[in-house]
Amino acid sequence: NVSSSAGFLPLPGIAAYAATKAYVTSFSEAIRAETRGCGITVTALCPGPVDTEFAEVANRESRGEKPRSGLMHVAVEKVAQAGLSAIEQDKALIIPGLAMKIVMAITRALPLSAIRVALRFTSYN
Repeated sequence: NVSSSAGFLPLPGIAAYAATKAYVTSFSEAIRAETRGCGITVTALCPGPVDTEFAEVANRESRGEKPRSGLMHVAVEKVAQAGLSAIEQDKALIIPGLAMKIVMAITRALPLSAIRVALRFTSYN
């Protein structure tokens, strides 16, 4: 299932997107457990920013945000390959890209109270 690293955090400005992706990840984990031993594999693909036209489609540019690229972005081909490899290896969850893996490991280790404090200093209007 295609989810997103956005599903691991509360993200003001894209709250519905982040919550939907949290659902996809949780649903994937649950049906993976339910179908264990049935010959069915379920993997949640949770990329961070991917080099696609998503920002344009999501209308972020109209809110003054510039399309971004750089260290956190991963090429769509690499995301697809990581997803296929994870399915072949029967992994429950995959976060493509080393930078995003590191960021997610750090943020997932933080208590929610620390994330709430950080969100106070984030502009999302």
